[in-house]
Amino acid sequence: MALTRANVEALVIRRVGKLLAAAGLDGATVSGANADLNDPLGYAIRKLGYTVTTVNAVADADVALVTTADYDRLFDLTELRALENALGNYDAVNLRVGPRSEDLSQLGAQLQKMIDSKRTYIQNEYGVLLNKGQLKSIQVDTPRRGTIPYRTF
Repeated sequence: MALTRANVEALVIRRVGKLLAAAGLDGATVSGANADLNDPLGYAIRKLGYTVTTVNAVADADVALVTTADYDRLFDLTELRALENALGNYDAVNLRVGPRSEDLSQLGAQLQKMIDSKRTYIQNEYGVLLNKGQLKSIQVDTPRRGTIPYRTF
């Protein structure tokens, strides 16, 4: 039986659904129609070297292309992007009114820690470097010899 979008949604919602909901995203729908998991799922599929037919509507046929060997990477990359989207969507700040205070920014800090941890896990587990805009250099054999800086994304 092929992997379906609903299968991936159910797994990701089980992992981070409460955090998505706290950030104002859909942290419950697992029917294959969770709009807030479309971007994370499409991102993960593309990162693995597959394609999606429609970028804003990942379908079961797109998910079915992913081989069994890539399932865990698909789940982890989808979770990572879902956490990143939750952090981008979360905009609560700390409140202090007289003796009363609410530290609402704690979820944002927790999300950032989880994102950093998940990135490290993915890098260690799969050897995938996910650091955005990391400046690296390569050694080239040119008449001038030396290194050429380039940016990875």
